Amino acid sequence: MKNVRRDSGKKNIVFLVLPEVQLLDIAGPCDVFTSANRFLGDEESGYRIFIVSGTPEKVVYSNSGMPLTCSYTIYDIDFHADTFLVAGTSLTILDNVNPDLYHFIQNMSTKVRRLGSVCIGAFILAKAGLLDGKRVTTHWKYANILQQFYPEINVNVNPFFIRDQSIYTSGGVSSGMDLALALLEEDFGKPVASEVARHLVLHLKRPGVQLQFGNALPEYDMMTALTKDVRDLLKDKLEQSITIEFIADTMHMSVRNFSRVFLKQSGMSPGKFLEKMRLDQAKSMLEYTDMSIDLIADKCGLGSSVTLRRVFLKHLSLSPAQYRKAFKGVE
Repeated sequence: MKNVRRDSGKKNIVFLVLPEVQLLDIAGPCDVFTSANRFLGDEESGYRIFIVSGTPEKVVYSNSGMPLTCSYTIYDIDFHADTFLVAGTSLTILDNVNPDLYHFIQNMSTKVRRLGSVCIGAFILAKAGLLDGKRVTTHWKYANILQQFYPEINVNVNPFFIRDQSIYTSGGVSSGMDLALALLEEDFGKPVASEVARHLVLHLKRPGVQLQFGNALPEYDMMTALTKDVRDLLKDKLEQSITIEFIADTMHMSVRNFSRVFLKQSGMSPGKFLEKMRLDQAKSMLEYTDMSIDLIADKCGLGSSVTLRRVFLKHLSLSPAQYRKAFKGVE
């Protein structure tokens, strides 16, 4: 293999896991790094992988119930780590995390070359105070929650992963593999990373953005009461011309007060909320119907296929036709 960059010495990759960890958060990136070892074919370079429990117990149960036997816990790890990655778990688990974990991560952050997270592992780094002022990403479903909990962080839901200096955060689940390929390319060059990507049947750099896979708006049960009321009001009226004056009047509020309160509660303006509602409806129609793109644009209240295309490119970096081809599936 030509132009392979070989840094001297094995790099220790540490994955921190908690109960209810999602297996692919760990298994996916681990397969990238272990595959790299095979392609490098050099016992003096590559990676050593360590799974470390964030609890006193070495056996941690994943969200599928499968037990993971860790080599170390945060209480007995005794070696230097080059890269430290926090895997995701459920948000409910984070409510009961021992403060020792955050002290451990803070201490580790001063000793490693790279610190990162997979999926909602970003919440753990945020609570440890390590993401203040940083550009970060997380699973598309939880990005708004992360931003609301930690307003000092700059959350961008679109990228599959983000690097901000020595901090690396990745999006939902399989995005950990996108991050691992980027770290591999950083360490040993593009040829090795490309070989590993081909072997694992992955894009070296996946096209598009995270929001291709989820809704533009937060889940309904994560919305505030006012946001739910607005969504319920508009969901059957998207084909119509809708004004902020109409929404505010229906909510028995002045336009100014409604706009202020809605922005505070939802994190976006009423106009942006409406645009995202129309985007989500258009995505659904592209996936589950055979309507023409012009008709979908009309039924979503976007007027024309040109406007629909502009909205898709703005939010998803895909045209409506490309989205339909990618997500409608085989018939």
